[in-house]
Amino acid sequence: MAKRYSSATLLIKNGQLVTSEAVLEADLLVQGERIAAVGRGLPMADDTIVLDATDCYVLPGVIDAHTHIQLDTGIYRTPDDWFIGTRAAACGGVTTVVDFATQLRGQSLREAVEARLAEAEGATIDYTFHVMVTDLPPGREAELATLIELGTPSVKLYTTYRPNYYADDATILRLMETCADFGIRPLIHCENDALVTAQTEALVAAGQRGWRSHGRARPALAEQEAIQRVLFLAQAADCPVHICHCSTARSVTLVVEARDAGQDVTCETCPQYLLLDGSVYDGPEAWRYI
Repeated sequence: MAKRYSSATLLIKNGQLVTSEAVLEADLLVQGERIAAVGRGLPMADDTIVLDATDCYVLPGVIDAHTHIQLDTGIYRTPDDWFIGTRAAACGGVTTVVDFATQLRGQSLREAVEARLAEAEGATIDYTFHVMVTDLPPGREAELATLIELGTPSVKLYTTYRPNYYADDATILRLMETCADFGIRPLIHCENDALVTAQTEALVAAGQRGWRSHGRARPALAEQEAIQRVLFLAQAADCPVHICHCSTARSVTLVVEARDAGQDVTCETCPQYLLLDGSVYDGPEAWRYI
């Protein structure tokens, strides 16, 4: 969607080029932000920028397809902005981010995207958006086609977080049916809202309000049940679907089983779910893991 275009010619010499198939000892010539040639002794113009990558790996830039930069939930706001967030991403090798444009109540989907575009003007790398649909009642489904025109052909829905983001099963199914017609893949944040709410209320009633209770307020079952339900709805709508930030092994197994059965479903996870477990909530800095 938004692109910081450069016409400069860049030659990266003497590096170890990492491809999908091998690691090559070769030079890389970039023209107009596209790879023009790979090899040794590549010709270059007088104004070519040359980088010596001796003893270094040369890797493609990472595309981070799920970021939250300058996130404002109405309750809290992340401390970064688009300049700081994308500059930090670039330092980590990320050259494209896919963030989120949140539809506020009363907004059209186009207005949501345009508002987020204005916020992202300070970005230093390429970016686009998934669109968080929160207010698309029956009769307005055709607005989803606008997202393809705008270059943001994906939406995000939530099975939790009342009242701002939550979508009930009927709404999810209705929007999935339209997404299937337009070739849009919805992303779903899967948690059983009733289970999370009941567990949270029980903990609060028992006086367990501290950071250490966070994990118990959002049990694995809440995620797993919601994933199973969303997969069933997607199958009924014949709609491809992406499951966001799976946090348990069973969650991934559900996706694998659906794929093996022929369903078009993808998923993602996060480093913290691979490297940490619930014991972090028993430590002295439990608040760091919320």
